[in-house]
Parts: sequence; C-alpha cells; structure tokens
Amino acid sequence: MLFENLFDIVLGFLAAYYALAILALIVGIRRLHQSSFAGKPLVSVIVAARNEQANISGLLECLVHQDYPMYEIIIVNDRSTDRTAAIIGQFQQQDTRIRRIDITSTSQEMPSKKHALAQGIADSKGEILVFTDADCLPPAAWISAMVQGFEKNVGLVAGYSPYSKKQESTDHKRSPLSSLLLTFIQYEEFKGATWSAGSIGLNRGWLCTGRCLAYRRAVYDEVGGFEDIRHSVSGDDDLFLQMVRRKTSWQMRYVTSSQSHVPTSPPRTFRELVEQRTRHFSAGKYFSFPMKLFFFLFHLANLMILLALFGGIVLGPSDVSFLPYVIKCIMDSMLFFTAAPVFNEKRFGPLFLLMEILVVLYNSLIGPLGFLKRFEWKPEAQS
Repeated sequence: MLFENLFDIVLGFLAAYYALAILALIVGIRRLHQSSFAGKPLVSVIVAARNEQANISGLLECLVHQDYPMYEIIIVNDRSTDRTAAIIGQFQQQDTRIRRIDITSTSQEMPSKKHALAQGIADSKGEILVFTDADCLPPAAWISAMVQGFEKNVGLVAGYSPYSKKQESTDHKRSPLSSLLLTFIQYEEFKGATWSAGSIGLNRGWLCTGRCLAYRRAVYDEVGGFEDIRHSVSGDDDLFLQMVRRKTSWQMRYVTSSQSHVPTSPPRTFRELVEQRTRHFSAGKYFSFPMKLFFFLFHLANLMILLALFGGIVLGPSDVSFLPYVIKCIMDSMLFFTAAPVFNEKRFGPLFLLMEILVVLYNSLIGPLGFLKRFEWKPEAQS
C-alpha cells in the first residue's frame, strides 16, 4: 500500500510537471510574431558538403534562384571522393556568386562538420550568415524570409526544416510499414520544431536545426565561433544557439512563414533514422546541468505516464489510474492545435495521438544512444 501511494504521488508530480512544460511551450508559440525588418544586408549562404553528388545540384538550383538581391554562396567541399566538387564547378561557371572551398584533410582541433563550417565562415563576406544542408531544397524566398527576422538587437534566427516525401528519388518505393515510419519521422521533426519555436518564444532557446539557421557575423565573433563547443561532433545548431543565449545579450527569433520552410530528404530506413538521431542526441551530453535535468524529468514523465497507461490496461483501472494519460492527451492536443496552424502541419491531426506514443518509445529507446555511441559526421566509408 505504501509503495502504491508513493507511486501515485510520483506519477502525479510527473504529470503536473509534464503539463506545465507543455503549457510553457504553448505560451512561447503564441508569443511568436512575424518580424518586419526591411534591410538588405549582404548574406553569405554557407553549406558543408561531403559526398553529396546526388543532392548538390538540387540545392544549388534553389540557391541561385533566390529572390534576395545581395548574397553569396559558399560550398565547403569536405574531402568528397565522388563528383561533388565537379558539380559545384559546373555551377560556378554559370554563376559567379558561388565559391567552393576544398578541404583535403581533417582537423585535429575540431570535428569535421564544424571545421568545414568554420572555414566557410572565415572565407565569407556577409553580415548575415545563413546555413542549410546539401540535401535541402530552400524555396525562392527563403533568404528573404530569414533576413526579415533580423530586427534590431536580433542576433540569431531559426526556422523549420520538414522532411518531405517529395525529396525522395522516384525509384524509392515504400512499404506500408515504411510509410508509417516516414509519417513518424515527419511528425517527430514537427515536434522538435514546436520545442524550438516555443522555447525561443519564451526567450529561452533550447533547440534548433542547422538546416534552417542564420545569425549575424558579429554574434559568431562575439561567442568565439565554435571554439567552446568544438568537443561535440554535433551541436553546430543547438549548442551554438544555447551559447548565444548564455554569453550575449542578442535576442533570437523563430520564423514560421511557409516561405522560410526548408524541405529536406528523410532517412529512408529505421537504421538511417537511428544513426542520424543518435548524432543529434549526442549534443545533449554538453547541455547545462539544469537543462539536462529539465529534459530528463520531462522524458521520464512521458515514459511513466505511458507505463501507467499500459499498467492500467493490464491490471485494470482500479490498480493504476488513467488520469495522468488523460492529462497528457489534453495537453498534447492543446499543443498540437496551437502549433499545427503555425507550421501548416494539420495533416498529422488524425494520427497525432498515436505519433505521441511512438515519440515516447523512440525518445526512451533511441535518446540514450546519443550519450553512449561513438560516431563521426560523414564517415570515410560513406559515399
């Protein structure tokens, strides 16, 4: 009886904690507003690319047709062994705004991707630095939409990069199970965007994606570049954002217009998803202790609430309360119906409660791998 009472108390505390965290995100998302900065500073678009012959043409086609008047494109070719360099060279002959930087060896001071980005930044001229990945297809107004976020005192602007089925090659056919996996991958990315937008709306700033990110050169210089976060293979986005929040007085913005969304290719298999996400999760090792504690309690609450639901199904409602799960569903619904119109992602509506269950299992099983597994960006064997 004592154990049951203690379990109920802990579960009640975790359910309340979960509800407050979700409520805070809702408040943060509702505080977002469209910026109206009308200036046209020089922009440098910087992309680190390694063995991207299948994607680099599509990216460059999008970048050379941006509607922004003053920008340069810097592609850092990081030790590619395929036709990446040659394809970039072909585009350079047609557009003088494109520059290629070739990296021929690894750095002993910094992980490969950060080193590549740092080289691109060092060679750039823009006041605003804008970043995406080689497998992305930014819309024509993307640079303009990102720059609009740079009102006075704004040093960093983040945006949404959804996984798009349209990015897949036409010869890639998905089974029903694989299609469900794609839906989950898309939903999980949307979920991450709600956390990014909500935290920035609260003037906190926890997460963002490097596929749709921009900051002032002055901000990069003020925090000392990637020097303080060079120990992490990942984190050129999340850890950099957190560093800006801690070390500077610059404000941050999250842009939500559809013109700022940068579609990208989804992982094709569950294995690819796990490898990608463990790399992303690994940045969590370097979060501050309060932030680690916050996310630990949040994910623990999610898991315990789900276990209580399963326990109630197995043991009966008289033994385990369903109330925490009801609270979770209410809060998840409030967050979804607040965020979905903002990101134009109403398509998840019929399935989002199922997706939430999968997110809990996914975070509980895959998340810890980021703290345990060793990996590198674009390993030598990858082509």
